[in-house]
Parts: sequence; structure tokens; C-alpha cells
Amino acid sequence: MKKRNQLLFIIFITIVTISIFLFSYGSDFFWHLKIGEYITTHQKIPFTDLFSWYGTQNHLPWISHEWLFEVILFEWFHYGKQFGIFIMILLLLIATSFILWKQNSKVFTRFPFQTILWGILGMLMFANKTMPRPHLFSYLFFALTIYICYDTYQNKQSKKIYIAPILSILWSNIHGGSSNLSYLIYSFFLLSYLNLNIKYFKKDNLEKTQIKKFLYAFFSSILAILINPHGIKMLFYPYLNMTYHTMITCIEEWQSLSLYTIDGWFYLLFIIGITITIVHSKKKITQIDFLLLLSFTFLGIKSTRMMPYLYIVSTSIIPKYWINNKIKITLTPVLISIVSIIILFYTTIYQSPNFHIVSKEMITYLKKEKTILYNSYELGGYLIYQNIPVFVDGRADLYIDTILCDVCEIEQGKGLNKLEKYPFNTFIVKRNTKLENYLSNNQQYELKYKDQQNALYILKKDKTKSTTTNPI
Repeated sequence: MKKRNQLLFIIFITIVTISIFLFSYGSDFFWHLKIGEYITTHQKIPFTDLFSWYGTQNHLPWISHEWLFEVILFEWFHYGKQFGIFIMILLLLIATSFILWKQNSKVFTRFPFQTILWGILGMLMFANKTMPRPHLFSYLFFALTIYICYDTYQNKQSKKIYIAPILSILWSNIHGGSSNLSYLIYSFFLLSYLNLNIKYFKKDNLEKTQIKKFLYAFFSSILAILINPHGIKMLFYPYLNMTYHTMITCIEEWQSLSLYTIDGWFYLLFIIGITITIVHSKKKITQIDFLLLLSFTFLGIKSTRMMPYLYIVSTSIIPKYWINNKIKITLTPVLISIVSIIILFYTTIYQSPNFHIVSKEMITYLKKEKTILYNSYELGGYLIYQNIPVFVDGRADLYIDTILCDVCEIEQGKGLNKLEKYPFNTFIVKRNTKLENYLSNNQQYELKYKDQQNALYILKKDKTKSTTTNPI
């Protein structure tokens, strides 16, 4: 039995971490790397923008809430280059999947078939999130928080919750934008003490010692979040982000669940699946289980970037509602098949992610010429990494009150005349977009370079623009 459980554990961890093979750098990796280099080199954390020509001209304030992640990222890249980044992501995925296993290991070992399916769901959930971004640390911290909360909930003698302030300090400096989740989870468990007399709910029998521990975790984590370069601002920062209409409507990961995408259908089916599992089990649900599932289902529908958090929460809850089935599987052949598929995929189909996303000719031109640049939103991070002053980049919150609305409309092909508001003389944009089509069909602009993904246009003749560089 012990060997069987160990095999199932290895299979679960392996399946979840298969998502590493969909690893990509994304657009944010490069500016994170550059900021990490700046902090490490100058031994200081910036509070105003340094990398956008627009931002530096207008002294835009900046909350660098991911500064510690950026330092870690730079060190991994400094010593290990691209392979080092790959290993860092792999280790984070392994650590997160290990905590997921620990959340409900006793149930997992009783239901090997369902456990393997649950691992596959996890792999799919993390598949498009395997990028060198601070979110991977957040998933790990969140999984740890859920684990220690349920451990305290189920065992009044547990002392694991005493690490709560340490987690919060790390969380608020590595990814401050999601660090509020720590004390919110503790508050949910505190609310479960208020037993509601609803016939569909199973009572949460918390003792006073457990309540004291959750109170300790709640208040200590709030105080711990204050220990960061931006102080009390970090308590309000996550909620401010949620109020920015432009960011929510224009940036894909902030948008609500959509049935016009494959991801949207997968997320919807996942929500339906966990609902059917609970109903089909005919078991009463505890208040804390219901509260967590309801809250994170709502957050996942409202913003798909929250769906991995729903999966992490569900890992502590849904297996308790599995029922026996007659499907029997032999684990050794399953593990051999998984390893064989990984080897076959790696040696035949797998391609390393592209590190150089703009051609050398374009980079050389932009460094050589005196430009006032407009760049596509997705290209900003790489240009920052190449020491080129950008107009905009992935730090959306930096530009939220100034240029982000214009950028979103320009990128969507709406109001392209807004380009006239700014003194641009050079444009580097993604190919086969409405913006690129506009530039190519406008006689004012000349195509200078193009590669497989991008095009660089210049203004044929300098124009005197009456608009200031700060149109807001």
C-alpha cells in the first residue's frame, strides 16, 4: 500500500508539472528582469518610472510591488541564464503541486482514478500560466495558506498557522498585488465560527483555541504586509487595481470569463464539474467549504486570472465529496506511459520559447536613431530589457491615470487618430493588427523593417505637433 501511495504521489506531481512544457517568457518577463538588474546594481528600489520616455518626462509615481521577485529573477538569470529561469519555474510548480497533494493526501490515496484526473485538471489550469512572473510565487503562497488553514481547522493542536506573518511578509514583497488574499482567507475561517442554521450546511465545530489562532493569523498577516518599501499603500493597492475599468476591459487576463475562447469553456466546465461533484455526493457541505468555493468561483468568473486560485481552493474541498467508483487502475504502467509521453514530446515536438522577440536590425535602429517611440503594449517589456525608452509596457497600473486608455483604443484599432496627440516619429507594432494596417495604408508613414512578428515604421517627415507630450 505504501509503494502504491508513493507511485500515485509521483504521478500526481508529474502530471501537474507537465505544464512546464508550455512555458513561455511572455511580455512581462523582460521588464521584471530589467528592474531586478536595476535594484541589484543600484541597491535601491525605484518609486517613480525609469523606463518609459513618457513616464520619466511626467515623473509618474510607481508602486514596485514585485521588487523582491524581480531581484530573485535577476539572480537566477544572472547565474543560470535561460536554463536557470526554466529550473526556477519547474521548482515552483513542483513545490505548489506538493502542497496541493498535502492538502488532501489521505483522500487522494483512496481514489487513484479521480486523483489522476484532478492532476490533469491542474496541469490544464496552470498551462498558460507557466511564465516567469510573480504569480507563480502567489500560487505557492496561496496553496500554503489554504493548507495551514485547513490543517488548523481539522486539528486544534496544529501549530502550522504561526508561520502566517512570515508568509505575508514574503508575499507582500514578491507579489504585493495579491498579498491581500492571505488575511482574506483567515477571515473566511473566522466567519465559519458563526454557525448558520441552514439544513444544507454541516456545522463547523471550531473551538476557541482555533478561533484564537485564526485571529492571530488575520491580524499578524495584516501587520506583516506593512513591512514593505511602500508601507500602508500595499494594503489598499490590490483593491485599487480592481476598480480600474480600463485595465479590466483591455487586458486579457483581467477580463471576465468568456465563452468565445477555449479557456473560457474549460473554466466553465470546471465550475460545473465541481458543482455536480458536490450535489452528486449528497453530502452536506460545511460553511467554510461553501464560502470559499462561492467566493473564488465569483472571482474566477469576474477575472479569469483568479481561476488557478479556485483550483487550489477546490483541491482542499472537492476530493472530500468524491464517491467510490468501480474503475481500477494499475499505477506502474500509468507512470511509465506518462514518462514515455514526456520524453517523446520533448524529443520531437517541443520547442524552446523564443527569447529574442524583436529582430536585431530593429533593436539596432532604435538604439542608433533619436526616436520618440510608439510601441505595441506587448513589446514594451522586451524593449525595456534592450535599454530602449518605451511609450508603454506591461506595468498597466503605472499608466492607468494617463495614457493606458489611449493605448487600449489604439491597440484595438479604435480612435487611431489619437496617435496625433503625441509627438511620435517611430512606431514598432505587432504585425497583422489593425494598427499595423493603419500605418501601412497611411502615406505619412514608411515601413523601415519587418520580421515575422513585428513591423517598424517611421514618420516620413517630422511634423510640428501642437499637442504637449502630456495630454492628460
